[in-house]
Amino acid sequence: MKKRKWLTKRNGFICVFLLPGILLFIVIYAYPLVNIFFTSFCKWNYKNFISPEFLGFGQLFDNYIKLFTVDANFQRALVNTIKWVALTLVIQVPFTLLVALVLSKKPKGWKLTRNVFVIPNIISTAAIGLIFLNIYSPSRGIITELCNKIWPGSNISVLANEKFAFWGVTFSFILFGGSLCLLLLTQIFSIDPGIYEAARVDGASSVQIDLRITLPLLRPMIGTIAVMAANYGLLLYNEVALITGGGPDNATYSLSYYIYKTALGSTKLNFARGNTAGVIQFILGILMVGAINKLFRTNKAD
Repeated sequence: MKKRKWLTKRNGFICVFLLPGILLFIVIYAYPLVNIFFTSFCKWNYKNFISPEFLGFGQLFDNYIKLFTVDANFQRALVNTIKWVALTLVIQVPFTLLVALVLSKKPKGWKLTRNVFVIPNIISTAAIGLIFLNIYSPSRGIITELCNKIWPGSNISVLANEKFAFWGVTFSFILFGGSLCLLLLTQIFSIDPGIYEAARVDGASSVQIDLRITLPLLRPMIGTIAVMAANYGLLLYNEVALITGGGPDNATYSLSYYIYKTALGSTKLNFARGNTAGVIQFILGILMVGAINKLFRTNKAD
């Protein structure tokens, strides 16, 4: 049997066109990722800035052990991040799905509502963070004034209370699912109208159509927006940095904010520990995506 030659003119052209993309991927993504994994097993701070020192096989996992046993800020950041990921899946995704289902009926003013719902996703997260910083301001914030009117003399300050601060950060992004809603609407409008007509002829109600036709057909897209929403919660940074700065008493640390503060935001510049937290964040992301894809069976077609 005659073997086919791999290096043909056509394959050569394909390789030439792929090469720039492959090189960019290696330089921008692959090399930094490998470097992060390697330096998580090193001692690397402001004292040995140029050359990380390998910890040795006897102390190979020291950075990981210290994060989970000694570093209270990391532990709090990890718990907060898991909570934010869970809240995006429990609140943001169902809320966005409900809005998409309502708008898909095209009620009066649905286009205006759709556009208004998308506005927060057009504004940068930095601007959103500053807006909520003013909303929660102890001196002039709307929330503070409202609480003081409901409970006179309470002097409630959202940003000064650990529990309130966490929810203050949460509500700065949890209901803003405009871009996710557009993806769902696009998928809904692509469903064959004949399916709905047949269901109505058979006497199915609007709720039954949504539950038994629309939602099952939306399953892969729901899985996709769940990954996108959960990823936002996993990588949350701007809202934490601008609204609370990780406070009060480091109660609102996220993993991304912890990595920044540990590696660059302090005088110790503990790059190794920051990269170790980055590896853990990366592993969490892989597990999260895998779990969501398995739950929604996004890779399987009915």
